[in-house]
Amino acid sequence: MQNTQIDPRNYEQQLAYELVANTNSSFFLTGRAGTGKTTFLHNVQKLVGKQFITLAPTGVAAILAGGDTIHSFFGLPMEVCTPGTCGKMNEARILTLLHADTIIIDEVSMVRCDVMDAIDYTMRKALRNNMPFGGKQMIFVGDMFQLPPVVKQGPEKDLLKDLYHTDDFFFYKSDVIKRMRLVKIEFQKVYRQDDEHFLHILENVRMNKVTPEDIMHLNGRVQTPSEADGAVITLASINKTADKINLQRLEEIDAEEFVYEGTVDGTFEEKRFPVELKLRLKVGAQVMLTRNDQQKRWANGTLGKVIKLTKDEISVMLNNGETYIVPCCSWESYSYEYNKEERKMKKELTGTFTQYPLKLAWAITVHKSQGMTFDKLSLDLSRGMFAAGQLYVALSRVRTLEGLYLSKNVIPQYAHTNREVLTYASEYNNEQQIGNEIESGKAVYGALQQNDYDEAAKQYLILVAKKADDGDLKEAMQQAKRFLDILVCDEHLYGAIENVPESLLRSSHWAPKFIAALLNLYADKYEEALTLISEVLEGHQCAEALYIKSRALAKLERYAEADETNCQLANMFEMATPDAKVLFMIAMLNEMHIGDPGLDLMRKLVETRPKYDLGILALRTLMQSHGLQLDKQSDNNCELVDLFNSDATEEEFLTQLKVCREKAPEAIAYLIHRIKKQEFNEEQSIEE
Repeated sequence: MQNTQIDPRNYEQQLAYELVANTNSSFFLTGRAGTGKTTFLHNVQKLVGKQFITLAPTGVAAILAGGDTIHSFFGLPMEVCTPGTCGKMNEARILTLLHADTIIIDEVSMVRCDVMDAIDYTMRKALRNNMPFGGKQMIFVGDMFQLPPVVKQGPEKDLLKDLYHTDDFFFYKSDVIKRMRLVKIEFQKVYRQDDEHFLHILENVRMNKVTPEDIMHLNGRVQTPSEADGAVITLASINKTADKINLQRLEEIDAEEFVYEGTVDGTFEEKRFPVELKLRLKVGAQVMLTRNDQQKRWANGTLGKVIKLTKDEISVMLNNGETYIVPCCSWESYSYEYNKEERKMKKELTGTFTQYPLKLAWAITVHKSQGMTFDKLSLDLSRGMFAAGQLYVALSRVRTLEGLYLSKNVIPQYAHTNREVLTYASEYNNEQQIGNEIESGKAVYGALQQNDYDEAAKQYLILVAKKADDGDLKEAMQQAKRFLDILVCDEHLYGAIENVPESLLRSSHWAPKFIAALLNLYADKYEEALTLISEVLEGHQCAEALYIKSRALAKLERYAEADETNCQLANMFEMATPDAKVLFMIAMLNEMHIGDPGLDLMRKLVETRPKYDLGILALRTLMQSHGLQLDKQSDNNCELVDLFNSDATEEEFLTQLKVCREKAPEAIAYLIHRIKKQEFNEEQSIEE
């Protein structure tokens, strides 16, 4: 790929682009080393008019991705995140998150499941939205066949095993990912290597299918690089080995040592330093360039040899024989902030690290090599390969088999892959599932862009009926869940369904009955819906089923029973992240049929879903029925509050509300602020 284009010959890239550009759907983007995942993400952010936040599990990965670390952005603790762990986010950071469209989490193979659940809980609480990750589009990027999450032996691992009942703690083992049924797109075209024979060996190592012939070909590369081979980097399995090799080789050089001190301006965490703050060099030292050159003379990972050193100048001869003076350069650390005036999210520079983009590079660890590419490398096998995927990561750093040197024979045991990962990978590139995701995503994307939750919910409901009629019950259940996640007010949906597929009634399983109950409810067949959902609840208690029961009872004017069901339903939701439709339903039912005014509940609805215009309208209607008006404390940004308190028609109020959303967000913000501060004397209201 060149410039900012999506490869027109890459089918998987086209599918991924479609999901990013035209849907709000979350997905997992994967692919073996060298398939252009990072390049694609950089390009798509330039091509798609969305607000993106890029995060990664480590400081180095965050710098390479041009983003922030997960723990820093969400304010998460470094220890195991137990259920209910919530990050510490200030108001500015929450505002940034609120106005983002898409969150990219890079190198997700290294993110533990407990961290993923903590991200979800933090986002739901911050955004006051009970949908997974607060309703934001999430793009998870990484290769599960590469390096796994790091888990310390002992109490940390024991706690995680107790929480998740597994020995593997990949991100997809999290409770939130299990809820989502992510589509998985695997990029298959390799851009890094073009040696078909070597690619075949790499794929076999990756998929745990290594053959004796593969081992034989690899072991044919057991040899020591000679001076004629030029600069060859050594990959080691542990830091101790790499550091020992580098210091030993540096000491062997009989030449003056120069020390170059880097500088830090602002805030730049030490663990995120891309190179050493104190760089020790000698003429003859083997080094690695750690930054792409703007003039394209070298790239990140290019090897060379130091040929001249002065107090202010470093000259390096690259492997191709070209010699250059390497300039000092700077790396930037960012945090994300939202600019209210421009209504755009911006990355705020927090610190700058300045140093020569060089590392001693006789050796680095396999872990640190992830994301890099070398023409030649020597793999140190003195300590073996102990981690799943480690051998694959090491081998896939080099472009050709001829560029690989091994310190000793590879044994088949080094080429091991986690079985869980193999099972997970069997679901990659499911065309039907991806097609369904694009179809449903496109159906609701336009409505969500306009904050029209009612229309989005309607489109999901129509998809439920369509998939059920096609016999695709799995997809019908998926769309039903999304419908209930996003739904707030359903009054306009009654009668939206004409026919309920008879096939749903032939099964004794709860799932077809649940779908049939849902469709009967919105086909105005309330008795049928109540009967079916009662059968479901006999063996499968869940909030979604209780919701259908409550709505059917209300439609049958059995209000006391509906209210009792509402109480059961409300108790299932965390108060920190209340479900908007539950609040709406209770408020309206109370107001119209129970006799307990739902003003405070309706106010909570507006706080929960401030972009939902009909919720604001419903609160206005209730307040007017009780002769109440919003208080105001100043004359600034009060026009919308004045309109709220006026006798303007519903249509006039809604029209102006939509105008303000586009042109006067400060007026919307002040209206929501006054709603939050409003005090209701409900007893006085009842007497009146």
